[in-house]
Amino acid sequence: MMWHYQLKTKNYLLYLGQAFPRRHLRETILAFEKIAKEFPEYKLIAIGKDNYRPLVIKQLIKEVNQRLGGERVIHHDYVDEKELASYYAGAKLFIYVSNSEAFGLPPLEALAHGVPPVVSNQPVNREIYGSPEEEGAFFVNDPDNVYELAAVIKLGLVDQAARENILAQREKILERYTWEKHTDRLLKLIDIEKNA
Repeated sequence: MMWHYQLKTKNYLLYLGQAFPRRHLRETILAFEKIAKEFPEYKLIAIGKDNYRPLVIKQLIKEVNQRLGGERVIHHDYVDEKELASYYAGAKLFIYVSNSEAFGLPPLEALAHGVPPVVSNQPVNREIYGSPEEEGAFFVNDPDNVYELAAVIKLGLVDQAARENILAQREKILERYTWEKHTDRLLKLIDIEKNA
C-alpha cells in the first residue's frame, strides 16, 4: 500500500514535475521549511525526478527533515496515473512555480480536483488564471525568493476567502481548456492548411 492511501487528512502540499532548477523544487522545500513550524500538521509531497546537476533534492530533503524533527517532506520519483489522482484529490495546495513553461497542465489538473494552485507570475499563467488581482490562482512574483514563496504558500493555507474565490473561478478557467476545444482548434488549423 502506498503512503498516500494511508493519509487520512488533506494536510499536505503537492509539487509535481521533473525537478529542474527553473521549476524551483529546491526553493519550494526551503519555503516549506520556513512555515513548517507554524503548520506542524502539514507535509510537502514532491513527485518528480531530480534533474538538478548535481543531484540535490534527496540530500536537501534529508537535511530539512532532520531540522524539522521528522518526515515532513516526502519525495517520489514517479507515481502512476491512478495514484496521482489520489494525490491531487487529497492536497490542500498545489505548487508549480516555474520560471519558464510554455503551458503547464499540472496546475489545471490540480484545479480540476478542487485544489488551488500556487503559480509564478508569468505571462502564460496570467493568460490561464487571470491577473493576480483576478485571483484565479495564488501568484509568486519571484520564485527564487524563498521568503516570498513561503509567504504565498502560507497565504494559500490560511486565506479561506481567497481559496474560495479561486475555486469559484475554476469552472470558467477549466472550460477554456477542454480537450474538445483543443481538438476543434487543431482540426480547424489542419483544414486551413489543407485548403491553403
